[in-house]
Amino acid sequence: MTILLSLFFYIFPSADRAVTALFYQPGAGFPAARIEALRDFRSLAANFTVILPLVLVVALGLKLVYPSKPCLFSPRMSLYFISLFLIGPALIVNGVLKSLWGRPRPINVDEFGGIWPFQQAWVIGEHGLLNRSFTSGEAATIACLLPLALFVPREWRWQVAALIGALVVATSLNRIAFGAHFLSDVAISVGLMLTLAAALHRLFFVDHAKLLCDAALEARLTAYGQRWAADRAAFRRRSGEVLAAFARAVGAFLAAQGAAARMVAGRIEASIGGEAMVRALVAPLTAPFSSLTGGRTVRRLSQTTPNRS
Repeated sequence: MTILLSLFFYIFPSADRAVTALFYQPGAGFPAARIEALRDFRSLAANFTVILPLVLVVALGLKLVYPSKPCLFSPRMSLYFISLFLIGPALIVNGVLKSLWGRPRPINVDEFGGIWPFQQAWVIGEHGLLNRSFTSGEAATIACLLPLALFVPREWRWQVAALIGALVVATSLNRIAFGAHFLSDVAISVGLMLTLAAALHRLFFVDHAKLLCDAALEARLTAYGQRWAADRAAFRRRSGEVLAAFARAVGAFLAAQGAAARMVAGRIEASIGGEAMVRALVAPLTAPFSSLTGGRTVRRLSQTTPNRS
């Protein structure tokens, strides 16, 4: 599918120009980009799309934290979609294609008010361009929702597929209307994600069905969670022992400093004499340790110092 789409846009690059021209007005640019409702739709679609992988990641994390409880969702389905989102939009589209292919966005092309020449799909352009068009990250991300139709009851699959497909089409047209992507950007993104989804589905549900079945994954996650819980308990014990040893060392150091201060005070008393003078000289030395000794140093001096007046 991706190969056929790529060949079509490579042979007929004018298709990109023709579709983009439908949304462009000379002197006004792309008016759809200034319509608040369309901007809100873009934000809603982008936020809605990332909910699924985030929820699945959190669900697997909870399984590791509470290994005795069952997974909230099918672990095989969770790993399937997490892999799809990570390999597809994150790695292939944003990590590889957008980094290596410097295709300018329609809004940056000279035919539509920009300064860069038009580049057809799969042609590597200038690397000095940072805001790149090929391929569409948002179209790829929302296309990853299409396999959800395989995980609902059979009677609902066509309805769910049609609903998600309408959302994919609406999001793709929104990006084209904003002058952010060409038709080939969104079409090839969707084709790549469907190809990847089919390959991962074969990997998870056909080639390694027994190894990656829900029961096997559940058992592994339970074992990992129990091992992690044991490691956390051991770490807490070691941390407690280290903190206790540190507290004892600090206490011993402060006690030694307090004893030294009391010894200095006794020598000053013996050599100089005078309770008031001793208090004035000793107070700065004993103040830091008064919380530990409860002020007993000064009181002991006052009780043992003879009145020589």
